[in-house]
Formats: sequence, C-alpha cells, structure tokens
Amino acid sequence: MKKLTRILVPVDGSEGSERAAELAAELAAVSGASLDVLHVTYFDRETDASEESWLPDSIAGPVGEAERRALERAAGQIPASVKAAYHHRTGIPADEILRFAEEKGHELIVVGGRGLSGVKGFLLGSVSQEIVERATVSVAVAK
Repeated sequence: MKKLTRILVPVDGSEGSERAAELAAELAAVSGASLDVLHVTYFDRETDASEESWLPDSIAGPVGEAERRALERAAGQIPASVKAAYHHRTGIPADEILRFAEEKGHELIVVGGRGLSGVKGFLLGSVSQEIVERATVSVAVAK
C-alpha cells in the first residue's frame, strides 16, 4: 500500500465539511501526511466577465466573509500539530476540487456527507457525490 503523504479536504462551512475536516486531520496526524483545506466559491466560468466585475460590492463582501468563516470553521477542527495549508478557488466546486487534487498530487480526498446544497434528503451532497464518482484517487466520506 502506498504511503499517504497528501490529503485534501474541501470545505463549505457546513457541519458535514467540519466533520470531514476533523476526519482528515485525524488521518493526517496518524499518517504524517500534509493536509490541504480548500474552499471553492461557485462561479460559472461560461460567463465572459471576471468575478470581480460582476459581483456587486453588497454581495462581494458577504461572499468573502463566507469564505473566511468556512476556512476558520475547518481550522477549528485541525490541531496545530497537523501540517495544514488553506486555499481558495473560484469556479464550479466539484471541477475545482478535482483539478486541485490532481495538480497537487493528493492520494486522498475527504468530503462531508452533506454540504450546503439545500436538499437534505440525499445521503451525499451533490458535490460530494460528484467527487466520489469522478475522482481518480480514493475518497473518504465523513458522516
């Protein structure tokens, strides 16, 4: 079995992503792997405008605040003894998460069972489900 050296945990500020961050931190502590915490702000790249040009100031501030809160909530689950780095991307969440994992060479992605998609009846959130289906590396689901 290949040694685990890099773990990715995508976060969105939900309880599910907090559980994922906690599990990812435990796995990183046991394995000695580094941990990357990633927040993705949804942005449909099919529009021609850049994010900065189309987001009104009244929305841009709260979006930035939501990003900060999501990363802070995740950080609260990760002990100082775990080597963690925090990242942000803009785009379609599943696409950006999978692209980031491939670029950085993660061996494991840890996702929450449900996120902020709004439909609470599903076992997995839509982003988590897409990651499980499309990932080329192992995926752990924290419940």
